[in-house]
Amino acid sequence: MAFPGLLFPPVRILTRYISGELVKIFLLCLVSLEAIYGVIDSVEKIKDFLGHHASVSVIAEYFFYRGIEVSFRVLPMAGLLSTLLTLGILSKNHELTAIRAAGISLVRATKPFLALGLMISFLELILNYQIIPHAYQMTDYIKDVRIDAGRTGSVSFELDNVWFRHGIHDIYGVRMVKNGGKTLNRVVMYHLDDSFHLRWQIISRSLEYTRGRWQFRVGRKILFQRDGSLDIQRFRRWPSNLKRRPVDFTFEQTRITHLSYPELKRYIMLLRNSHLPTQKFEVTADAMVAFPMASFLMVLMAIPFGIREGRQVGIAKGFGISLMLSMAYWTIYSLGLALGEGGVLAPWISAWFANMIVFSVSMALFLLLNRS
Repeated sequence: MAFPGLLFPPVRILTRYISGELVKIFLLCLVSLEAIYGVIDSVEKIKDFLGHHASVSVIAEYFFYRGIEVSFRVLPMAGLLSTLLTLGILSKNHELTAIRAAGISLVRATKPFLALGLMISFLELILNYQIIPHAYQMTDYIKDVRIDAGRTGSVSFELDNVWFRHGIHDIYGVRMVKNGGKTLNRVVMYHLDDSFHLRWQIISRSLEYTRGRWQFRVGRKILFQRDGSLDIQRFRRWPSNLKRRPVDFTFEQTRITHLSYPELKRYIMLLRNSHLPTQKFEVTADAMVAFPMASFLMVLMAIPFGIREGRQVGIAKGFGISLMLSMAYWTIYSLGLALGEGGVLAPWISAWFANMIVFSVSMALFLLLNRS
């Protein structure tokens, strides 16, 4: 005769039971928070959209991408609230007491909560890598271009009077940008030696991008000899070592939140090669990795709090606590980013500043829980 306890160890049964309850409450919290956020957000915007005579399909497309943004924002709070409520229910039903009486440690019993936090963080990390920046870009584009301005298609602008540094030795000046960035008109380039003395200069009618390479068209190269004389060479075509893409000379009013993680890293590298400041963009790149980890840390902090105060935590109180902790985290997180962008903290420290504080508080709560 087979005994159920031998086939299904008590810890495994307990894990499945807690996981089932936790998942149900988490989904309920997630849907509720999205609904609350969505209603408030739509009330503010629907009137404005109708005032611009936006079609139903455009409004629906806007709120589709907006929904992705909202899901990303409320996931940490949903994990925090579901942890508090689930532990509160277990405590009120004396199930936590039964777990301790059975000799099962609370650390082992709370594994489903930690697993949920890790899953949420991993999901947010994937979303924040490329999907969320695209959603930000689409919502801004639909609102600013298709609704407010009444346009369709991509709207890009070409830069004029551009000066930039390429590498260590070359400085470019461009009077006008045409053909989507593929033609740079009235170009001047200065080449400096290691001691920053001007060695030669190119003045060209245009710099054109063909077959993946840049080439000067119709101009002259002026060599500055050490004896003070000039050597002028005229040309119809002259190769350029410029590594930038045509799109780098146009813009679509792109905000930093529109850049995916690979695009942001590429832009940082471009700024470094041009010897321009990168602090603000490095902070944003590090924050794109740090913020998703907040979901796991929120759950980690909620576990000891929920175990200690579980019986007193109802839905209203749990929501209030979750809202208070979420706002506190966001305040510290924003403060850390501001200190990083101002150069007070290193980029990675500023991005992880709030996470380090939450982790420290969580460990302190766990130590107090073990002592009690």
